[in-house]
Amino acid sequence: MAGWQFIRFRIVYPLILILLFFIDGNIMSSFGVFLLHPPFHIIPTLTLIWFFYAIQFEATSFVPYYFYVVVFGLLFDVYYTGIIGTYTVAFLAATILMDKLRPYFDERLMSGMLLLLVGLLTYLVVTYFAGSMINIANLSPLSFIIQDVFPTAALNLVLAALGYYPTWSLYQRLI
Repeated sequence: MAGWQFIRFRIVYPLILILLFFIDGNIMSSFGVFLLHPPFHIIPTLTLIWFFYAIQFEATSFVPYYFYVVVFGLLFDVYYTGIIGTYTVAFLAATILMDKLRPYFDERLMSGMLLLLVGLLTYLVVTYFAGSMINIANLSPLSFIIQDVFPTAALNLVLAALGYYPTWSLYQRLI
């Protein structure tokens, strides 16, 4: 493997991560009226999906992966809540769990979607409990599951499935 390919991946990975961070915010800003319209709340998590792709396609060793997880968790904290720690812990918990469970899954699409679902549920539960602890989440656990988790999981699994093979192809080309 040529050294320039590793360097190229080390440049492309964070650039796409930054782009997806801004797209996440732009989607919520532009389509928040539709995505957050009661009774359902749909939260796009493109950044988490990009972290999932790195785990699924075994590319975490080619970039400072957990450094990016912490940095983008902090950026989400500053950008969305202003409370440092909520999204950082959520991103870390989701990515660590997906990374630990990855050896039990293969590279097929459905296995990957199940792995992403586990990470997404971890991410959402951590943010829900953090919001409950500081009294900004005023939903019961059942309402949270029905109104937040199901719609969010549906949207993000569809988005991840649509980008699965193009991303796999990109990783194969860059790594």
